[in-house]
Amino acid sequence: MKSEINKLAKLLRTPDKVVLDLEKKMGRISGKSGVIKKIVEENDQKIKQKLEELGLSLEASAEQVYRALTKKAQETDSNLFKHFRQPNFSTENGCRSLLNATREITGDLSGLYLKRSKAKELLKSNPPSQIMASLGYGTDIDKMLDTEDVFEIFAALRFVEDSRWLNDVFFKSYQDLKKDDFEQRTIKMMVLPKRWLGIGQKFLGKKLHHMSHLKELGLIFIIPVDNRLPGETLYTFFMTLHYIYEVDWHARLFKVYSKEKDFAKKMIDALKVGVGGLPLPDHDKISWRIVPKYLAKNDPNDPRLSELHINPEAWHYTKAALAIQKFAQRFPDLGLSFWKSLDVVGEYFSSDGSKEKMLISFDLFDNGISLLQQAGFESKYLYHQQEALWNKVFSEYMGEEYLNEAMMKNLAKGHVTL
Repeated sequence: MKSEINKLAKLLRTPDKVVLDLEKKMGRISGKSGVIKKIVEENDQKIKQKLEELGLSLEASAEQVYRALTKKAQETDSNLFKHFRQPNFSTENGCRSLLNATREITGDLSGLYLKRSKAKELLKSNPPSQIMASLGYGTDIDKMLDTEDVFEIFAALRFVEDSRWLNDVFFKSYQDLKKDDFEQRTIKMMVLPKRWLGIGQKFLGKKLHHMSHLKELGLIFIIPVDNRLPGETLYTFFMTLHYIYEVDWHARLFKVYSKEKDFAKKMIDALKVGVGGLPLPDHDKISWRIVPKYLAKNDPNDPRLSELHINPEAWHYTKAALAIQKFAQRFPDLGLSFWKSLDVVGEYFSSDGSKEKMLISFDLFDNGISLLQQAGFESKYLYHQQEALWNKVFSEYMGEEYLNEAMMKNLAKGHVTL
């Protein structure tokens, strides 16, 4: 058993003692045994199977495995590009065709979202100066609201206005929001006019992400881009699915919050995606931190990553992965089935010319983003696989339904104690 403990600890990038304590306490709470062994054996079996499909062995170098997986992601991207009739992401119609395809997979999900009229009130109370200047309205907020689509302006807030202004000024006006300011409606998916590409690049340059979402408004949007990059179709496909499930999850979260006195505060905290920094409760019970974003994006050595934690962001991706597999069953020629159940799978391989072993993620999302970013081996993406694996450990003991419920009920508190 010691080898399984050590293996899982390495994959989770946490000390052996953390996994040993986890196994002892979670086993007592759930009444289950052999969970760690099961997870490691499943991982090893999938690694062996996928290496064989790639024509490699466990003796392959980390670089070889990474290149093979990136190549596989590129093949998947190419197959999707053909399947969706070569969408042109520089045009509104090209972008919309892929958004429509993802909606067909998920159906018209509906939830509790901010009313259009209230969104206009919020903008009028705190006019977005940089957007108004960029569109030529000067300080005439009334003219802009009479002329422009409020959903479009709200989307632009995220990439045109200063983040400090958003958090310290604009979000403050959310403090007065009430349940009556929201309504039940389907998630809106829209393509922003191409003018926003130039405006966004003016403020963010190459850091501009040409698609994003607004949880409180129930909106997913994409901006046409001039050049199609390798991996663009795959990335847009799985990110749209991810955003749909993330927006849907938060709508259900806000519905829960709407019945509580501190509705607005909890909603604002959820939108800010903060992560608690206080020590977890230390007693005979066991506590898991709730980490609603990928901390490894900014700091792969953040100490909270080695603590027991569960991650709503990774949970939304897992939902997207399940949707992709249903899609793969309908269209087996796309090769998407290769990636089935790999979101938690990873392995260490020896690096070329070094005795050091490097972790390689077999997850579709990590490899798809690496492909799109043209990330070299040293800049490979790893963070989704590890966060999904933490979620899997929790759900193997407590069940996926309990995982989802625990995150939703305890997000505001920042941890769940069992």
